[in-house]
Amino acid sequence: MIAARRRRSTKKRNSRNEGRLPRNAAPIAVTITHIGGRGDGVGKVLYTHNTKEVEYNVFVPASLPGEDIIAQPLSISKQGIKARILELNITAPSRQTPRCNAFPECGGCSFQHWTPEKIEVWKLQLVTSHLERFNVKGTYIRPTLKSPANSRRRANFHIKRLNHKAVVGFHQRIGTHIIDPDECSIIDRHLARLKTALAEFSLAYLPIGATLGAQVNLLARDDAASHAGLCLYLQNKGAQPLWTPDLQRALCSWAATHQLARLSIDDHESPLTIYAPTQPRIKFGTIDVIPPPGAFLQATEHGENSLQQAIGEILAGHSYVADLFAGCGTLCLPLIDQLSGLLAVESDIAALAALKSGVDASGHGSKLLTLERDLFDVPLLPAELAKTTGVILDPPRNGAIAQCQQLGQADIATVAMVSCNPATFARDAACLTAAGFSLDWVQPIDQFSYSNHLELVGAFSR
Repeated sequence: MIAARRRRSTKKRNSRNEGRLPRNAAPIAVTITHIGGRGDGVGKVLYTHNTKEVEYNVFVPASLPGEDIIAQPLSISKQGIKARILELNITAPSRQTPRCNAFPECGGCSFQHWTPEKIEVWKLQLVTSHLERFNVKGTYIRPTLKSPANSRRRANFHIKRLNHKAVVGFHQRIGTHIIDPDECSIIDRHLARLKTALAEFSLAYLPIGATLGAQVNLLARDDAASHAGLCLYLQNKGAQPLWTPDLQRALCSWAATHQLARLSIDDHESPLTIYAPTQPRIKFGTIDVIPPPGAFLQATEHGENSLQQAIGEILAGHSYVADLFAGCGTLCLPLIDQLSGLLAVESDIAALAALKSGVDASGHGSKLLTLERDLFDVPLLPAELAKTTGVILDPPRNGAIAQCQQLGQADIATVAMVSCNPATFARDAACLTAAGFSLDWVQPIDQFSYSNHLELVGAFSR
């Protein structure tokens, strides 16, 4: 037992040695050869660490292919060295002036310094290279559909009350400090104004040292609405209780002043709505849904519409559809008028309840069957999909390989697969094509301007 403990502690010491480098670590010269999957420029360098000289990959945010730079090493691991730019000796022709003064410190963007044309080419190359790696070849990739600037309608702000001010913004790219951009070029103007209002409220009412998370969704508001469409969910990240009755009253008054649609706080890790003059709604096709606090919505309205149109094209003519990882029904509910049956499967109870409530209120309740299930642990089996002819599959970033294996064995003709991760999309696509599906086309949808993310819709048939 003593020997085992020594082995574990030695491993921990080695892990620490391979982590953060001293602040006075010598700068390194590196030529950037390409952009890695996370958006950093990548080069190679011989570097001595713990008396051993080894060739390492160097990952440098805000650098571009062809640039010669002097970089400050920050940390080291088996994957390589993370570094930041000290000097640019040779600048790439595709470099541009960032639109945001917080770049590259802010973690929201990877590519403010790169021209949009080059970003689009890089993202498409990322898709094709992953598909080729998994031997999924000959697929037609459609032209990218791009959301406009300042159209992002959801954001996760971080709030910190300091001695003489309150900071509201995003985590820095490398670290946990909060970066407050003067004028973000990504988020909708309503979210930007709310960020300013949150800073003012936090300075006036929060105790020094308080830390919060703020999830914001912007819902479309109709002409009759008395609110601006903003749904805010505040979560206390500190160790001490925060939500006193006085603070809750102040929050409600503040929410009314700024015409919020809904304000919720965390109550024993669950949302408690303390202000909602009306029930905030979002429309998916003809169905009105009241999303729960902190609900996942597509990043932009343009992106949502583009996804819905692609799904509608893939599943045209199908009468019984299963939506796996259904959420609040973003992708399946626009189809409900054409369907005789819809199976919606989701692990989030609140999202699934919102979906069902909206369908029931519309008069289509007899068409709907809901199932609460974690599809990572318990994927749907072929027998459970006996009625289904078409499937919508929209998993999180790590994909759904176990579910794809079951779909391959089921009597399913069509799969519409949505993914925000080209690597897991390609892996899961290979699973489906090995089971006899063909990947007819891929529609890239870029909701994430200046980031390394890209949404994909794949049309599979057999």
